Parts: sequence; C-alpha cells; structure tokens
Amino acid sequence: MTRARLILNPASGRERATEYAWAISERLRERYRSVEIVLTTGEGDADRAARQAVMDGCGAIIVAGGDGTLNEALNGVFSEGALDRVTFGVIPLGTGNDFATALDIPAEIEEAIRVLLEQKTLAVDVGRVNGRVFLNTSGGGFIAEVSVAVTPQLKTIAGRLAYLVGGAHVLLDYEPVRATVSAEPDGLRLGLGLYAFAVCNSRLIGGGRLIAPEAKIDDGLLDLCLIEAMSTLDFIALARKVAGGDHVDDPRVHYVQASSVRMEFDREIRINTDGEGFSATTCEYTILPHAATFLAGPAPFTAALPR
Repeated sequence: MTRARLILNPASGRERATEYAWAISERLRERYRSVEIVLTTGEGDADRAARQAVMDGCGAIIVAGGDGTLNEALNGVFSEGALDRVTFGVIPLGTGNDFATALDIPAEIEEAIRVLLEQKTLAVDVGRVNGRVFLNTSGGGFIAEVSVAVTPQLKTIAGRLAYLVGGAHVLLDYEPVRATVSAEPDGLRLGLGLYAFAVCNSRLIGGGRLIAPEAKIDDGLLDLCLIEAMSTLDFIALARKVAGGDHVDDPRVHYVQASSVRMEFDREIRINTDGEGFSATTCEYTILPHAATFLAGPAPFTAALPR
C-alpha cells in the first residue's frame, strides 16, 4: 500500500480545518499504508511539506485546504522533479475550491473523502508561468487586484462573498494596463488596454465564476481570456455575465485557446496564480500536458474520463 502525506491548512474552512484532521486521516488509512499529517502555519509551508513528502518516498499527497494551498504543494513537488511520481488528492476546505470543482470533488468533506477512496485517477495538464506551475487560472489586472483585497480575514468572515466585497473595493481606483499579447499556435497578436486577463487551465475563478467556459483540464491547451479597458460601469455590466460564461460573446473580450502565451505590460502589475501572487512586467505561459495525476470524481471538466 502507498504511503500518503496529508497537508492541511488550519486557516481553511473558516478556520475550522483542524477539527477535521483526525477524521480525515482515519478515513484515508482505509486506503493508504500510513498517513502522516502536516499542518501549515504560513506562506511556503505547503511547498516545503510537499518537497519533504517526495524525499520521504510518499506516493500520495492529499491537500486539505484551498486552491492556494494546493498550488504551493504542486510547486513543491514540481521543484523536486517528481510530478510523475505522486498522485494528488484534494479535500476542498478553502473559500473558492475551483480546482476541486473541476475535478468533481464534492464540497462536503465526507463525500470528498469517499471520492478519493474510490481511487479514480486522471492525468491533468499543468500550466507554467515564469517558472511557477499552476492548475486552475493565472490572472492579472483587476482579477489580481481583487485577490489582494480578499484577505484571509475577509474570507473567514464572508466566505465566497469575500470576492464581491473585495471587487467592490478595487473598482473604486483601479487603472487598466497597456499590454502586448501573443499566443501560439493561434497566431494572435494584440496591443491593447487591458482591464483584466485570465490564462486558464480550468474553467472557474473566484469561487465558481465561469471565466473560461471551453477549458478542459486535460486537452493540452490554455484558454486565454482578455478583457479590454472600458469604463467602470461597462465593466460592472460585463462582469455580471462571467457567472454564466456569457462574457466571451462580447466584442471587447478576446477568447482563444493556445499552447503558449506571452504578455508584456507597460508597468509592473500583480499576477495571481491559483491564489498565489507575484509581480511582473512580462509573463511567459506554457502548458505541460498530462503532467500531474489527480484523484477525481465521475464528471470532471475534461475531454477524457478518469481511469
């Protein structure tokens, strides 16, 4: 039987994640030879815990937390060159849980564990930007500014409404950025003012908003969504359409699928990638097809069915 490492973020689940730790580990022991628990206490802990799990020979890493915790763990395994040696599982305890939704992992903890114990695996694509990897989406402009405004404290108080509250704050003084964008093999070449952009491996952002309605997590492509600069009132009207994916029909939105994307900005801007942030004036995006293996439910956002 495989040895597993459970990486749990105590700040997830409105800071109630530790209440579930023992129950989760006990259920996982039905399938794994041993389950060791690591609690994260700050930035970078999930990355370091995942690296250590690889060095300890763990064949499974189960992340109990949100998209940010999962992103750290993924990057830890990637930095060790071990994506092909680890199977990931997700127990959605975060605010958005967008990649768990893409995998068809239920929001209820007991149901999520049941799905993981069924051991249906799926090889998923992994996005890469400026040396870091991601699973869900990487966004900039308004999208990244909202992620800064949505603090852990706000998530604890407001849950998914935190994204609406944070967005309202950012709208008051956000300034669009000028960008040059190219994408292959589509051949897209654009110079434009950008209100927001998202480079997506999966469909959802911000706790369930359908930013990339055509995205599949195993098709070997990134879905690029560019939203042109516009007035604040026009952007508010357009943003309302994102919940159902109808924004892509707007002429001020450019939506293409690509294997690589290059973006250059006229100033340094924030980039949010699966909940983790950095700043850049240039972003180089590529896709690593079928680079990571995940435990998945019966109906993930995919072109193939789980094994």
